[in-house]
Amino acid sequence: MSSIPVSATSTIATSIPTGTISAIIGSPPNTTKDYYVAKYLLMAFGLKTDPIHGALIPPRRPVEGYVFETRGPRILASMSIAIATMIIITGLRLGLRIFRRGLRVGLDDYTIVPGVLLAICWPTLQMCAVIYGGAGKHMYDITYEEFANFKHFSNLSKPIFFISVGMIKVSICFFNRRLTSMTSRPWLIFNNVFLLLLVAYIILSLFWTIFQCNPAFAGWDPIRVAKEGKEFKCMSDNIVGSTLSVIHVIMDFVLLSVPLIVLWKVRMGWGTKLRLYFVFSIGAVSCVGSVMRQIEQKKLSRDTLWNFVLLQDWTLVDLTFGVVAASLPILSAFIPASWKSVRGTTDASTGKKGASGAHNLNGTGGFVRTTRRTSISGKREFSDSMENIVRTDVIELSFENKSVYLDSESVRGNSAGGKGAAPKDWNSDETFPNHFKTETWVGRGSGKADT
Repeated sequence: MSSIPVSATSTIATSIPTGTISAIIGSPPNTTKDYYVAKYLLMAFGLKTDPIHGALIPPRRPVEGYVFETRGPRILASMSIAIATMIIITGLRLGLRIFRRGLRVGLDDYTIVPGVLLAICWPTLQMCAVIYGGAGKHMYDITYEEFANFKHFSNLSKPIFFISVGMIKVSICFFNRRLTSMTSRPWLIFNNVFLLLLVAYIILSLFWTIFQCNPAFAGWDPIRVAKEGKEFKCMSDNIVGSTLSVIHVIMDFVLLSVPLIVLWKVRMGWGTKLRLYFVFSIGAVSCVGSVMRQIEQKKLSRDTLWNFVLLQDWTLVDLTFGVVAASLPILSAFIPASWKSVRGTTDASTGKKGASGAHNLNGTGGFVRTTRRTSISGKREFSDSMENIVRTDVIELSFENKSVYLDSESVRGNSAGGKGAAPKDWNSDETFPNHFKTETWVGRGSGKADT
């Protein structure tokens, strides 16, 4: 092992090794990087010993019964599957919005793109941590340079994770705003305020994770810290991570509850409602991942590169199912046609049978139709209908056969002696019974241009 002398004090000269193969942590350093990583570790533990003798991070390698272990292949496999899942789901979502007639690209689609790109960056960095940083091994099996690389990749992934989940939440919030646009003004105000909170959360997480240490580069560049010999201080990962994670979990549950509350008020068949509840409840898996991630983070104390795998797994669940939950409502257009059902109903006043259930409103059939968009509160709205959110031909609406109203109108007209009365236009909005104007209607309408 060659070395070059440097002055450690005014009277003692320390030789820095200049080898080419990094040494295992705990043994004397073999390369220049090894030396500075060992010096950084000693500074972090508050020790004043000479780094030329090496630095040890517990636990020690067992003397008897030692077997080399690694979780690296498992990590690489799970990260690859997650990346493929996020790309496929988001690609289908954007393709559906862009190429399917009747659907339009919205703000939720624009904001999901940066969110997914950042979400893909996170597992990519974890894979780099396995390949170059020894992630998945015990601390006594990694080299000094692997530790430096692991710290670099793992700490850079922190702001990427929190910004990614923040952008995904922004996309879901825009979706919720589109979903609730036909309800009431308080929902619009709520979603706008929540968007502002999300922006504040993204900014907070960005600055807090980047400037967690003083100087900031101490968080991801141990070699530079050791070379400059500066004292550094870092806030505890438990404080920073726990605070941001708790906010993250609370926001997850709030975003999940909005579509569930809205769907409860929408008039549709229970079968379809339960299917849509299932679609939206996929987001609950992301919420569970958020909670478990927080629990595992508090447990992490020793043998970090080996034990952090559970934290990594739950973080991956959180990210992946967040992306899936953001896109599933749009992807409900791929629900199999076999899920659809048509059931007959009987009008209580006439005893005549009409039709209700899942019906494609693009057809004419024998149903009264309207292009009016009616909100839950009964007010007209000019915002996007749910046709641009979920598959409309599986939403069960209640229809009555035209003959029901035609016959009853004829009876009323004859009994009143209404000779010379103008014939009714059965395709106009005015022909609808009043109680239909206060119900929530979800569908594609008659195909006429909305006014």
